[in-house]
Amino acid sequence: MHESQPQSIVVLGLGNLMRTDDAAGMIALAHLAADKRLPAGIRLVEGGTLGLELLYHVENASLLLVLDAVDAGEPPGTVMLYRGGEVETLPRNRSIHLLGLADLLGALRLTGRAPEQVLLLGIQPESTGWGTQLSPAVEAVQDKLIEIALERIIAWDLRVAGALDEAIDGLISR
Repeated sequence: MHESQPQSIVVLGLGNLMRTDDAAGMIALAHLAADKRLPAGIRLVEGGTLGLELLYHVENASLLLVLDAVDAGEPPGTVMLYRGGEVETLPRNRSIHLLGLADLLGALRLTGRAPEQVLLLGIQPESTGWGTQLSPAVEAVQDKLIEIALERIIAWDLRVAGALDEAIDGLISR
């Protein structure tokens, strides 16, 4: 991140809306978009299954939250949080999107535009077969996934606002 650029928060939803629980990240993103508690200025990106094609949409993010279904061998509906390097070291067979996400993060690093912080909020799918409905186990924890995402976004937003206040105070006291 360049020092002169203000920090920005991007929430990236990944998944295929036609593959049952694989849609969990995209559905959570849609619920976040409709939530009145979402702070202003948060950029929501419907990433679907695009991988490197998302570079333009997230290249200026300083804080990146990714929502996705991740098969970690946990009971269906388990919500998991992966930070920074943990995201890039997850086995690629855990999600069809992790290869694309790792490539995306690598490209951001190569261009000097890697986010300061990356979090992957994953949910263990029960099924990723064809269908447009979440399984009962994943549907039952969608609200939890959204609440955790909102908590992280609000905490980041407060940090960004605090940093802006400090910068403004520094300019005023000069």
